[in-house]
Amino acid sequence: MNADPKHIKLVLVEPTGSHSNVFARYMTIPMLGPVYLGTIAKQAGYQVTLLNENILGRKVRAEELAEADILGLSCLTATVDRGREIARQYKSVRAKLGRPSRTIIGGIHASMLPDDVAPDFDQVFVGEAETKFLDLLSGAVSGKIVHGERLGDMDRIPVPDFTLLKGWKKIRVWPVMTSRGCPYNCNFCSVTEMFGRGYRTRSLDRVLEDVAACPRGWAFFVDDHFVVDRKRTAEMVERVKSARPGLKWSCQLRAEASRDGELVRAMADSGCKMVYIGFESINPESLREMDKGQTVEDIRASIAAFRRERIGVHGMFMFGSDSDRRGIFESTSRFCLESRLASVQYLVLTPLPGTEYYRKIESEGRLLHRDWRFYDAMHVVFRPRNFSPAELQQGVIDSFSGFYSYGRAFNDALVIACEAGATLARSFCRRARYPVLTPALVKAFGRKIVRDWVRFNRSYLGYLDIVSGQRKAD
Repeated sequence: MNADPKHIKLVLVEPTGSHSNVFARYMTIPMLGPVYLGTIAKQAGYQVTLLNENILGRKVRAEELAEADILGLSCLTATVDRGREIARQYKSVRAKLGRPSRTIIGGIHASMLPDDVAPDFDQVFVGEAETKFLDLLSGAVSGKIVHGERLGDMDRIPVPDFTLLKGWKKIRVWPVMTSRGCPYNCNFCSVTEMFGRGYRTRSLDRVLEDVAACPRGWAFFVDDHFVVDRKRTAEMVERVKSARPGLKWSCQLRAEASRDGELVRAMADSGCKMVYIGFESINPESLREMDKGQTVEDIRASIAAFRRERIGVHGMFMFGSDSDRRGIFESTSRFCLESRLASVQYLVLTPLPGTEYYRKIESEGRLLHRDWRFYDAMHVVFRPRNFSPAELQQGVIDSFSGFYSYGRAFNDALVIACEAGATLARSFCRRARYPVLTPALVKAFGRKIVRDWVRFNRSYLGYLDIVSGQRKAD
């Protein structure tokens, strides 16, 4: 394709997941990959529109697809089937108009299993796309499967132009990336397969440009581990505090980051309100099995350290490792309630394509299916060692229900009010680090989400009952 870019309309789409994952409707943080690529294309002269089905709150429309000379999709494993559906609709719409069409898919699923998506798209992009994206659009790179290169100079990534996203004003939490890669190697995680174990960082000047570009609201640092280099992180949070006083922000990190009490205090002072931590398990055997490199005591100490600075902790736990047994659900639920976590996420340990764990489960013949819609860490898609699939699924549901309940919400509010006493009103002033009633509100709202999930997934729960029954019969 040698046409002038200004005459070419590029539409990039981030599909939503299956309707059975009701959590998707509450996820309004766009992936940065499509925004970066859209920004690069716009700077090169292309007409660019970004469509994110989660932000739109609906499916993309035929008239939106009809405009695209090139359609690009960025898909997770759980959204790739929706991506295929969009590509087919696009091809049909363009054919009816007598116009040519061209589809490109990228993202984590395409990068892990390019042959899985190759039949459904004109081109498949594997890996990081920033360095080759313009060559791909222009036709200078014409292979069916195109491999990208890991960026050496992370400052080549532009400040993201969120106005390219249709409905961008709905966004309340703005993603900011400061690094790629993770030096750890948890066997269930696809990060190292995609971005490598080398830790690549953007300069702090460029990070501050992205932070400055965030409209009012929250910033979310999307790095897989925000505190790999503690000295760099400490300098960064101080600069964020100076550059954007009053900005509220959150991040993902590992439990051991809390060992640096001075850093935790600096994070709180600069506006950190919530940390998202993959604790994974309170079963020591499971932690070893996952190559997590942490202990249960590390988890306890981490929660306490952040709570001391009034930073909320969102704890993420996974059930279903070969070391887990039936008591894990009750003990984890009790641990989370006693630790007074602000919120929790109970996940199924899912064999995601490209991971060591996927290769293990596949080689042992334990995958139930490859219906990718359900590879979202909420649905059981494999045969656990010590449960039936249905028992594991019900354990996750029961754990959610135990934490997110109206009774727990009321108790939290009552306890918090008693503890706060005369200072309760001050918790909502501008200087408050973390609104103390938030955990109670989260529990009340979370209850509705859990009930919706169960209602939407009755057919899948029935399927698990059937395959669990077959297993017992064997």
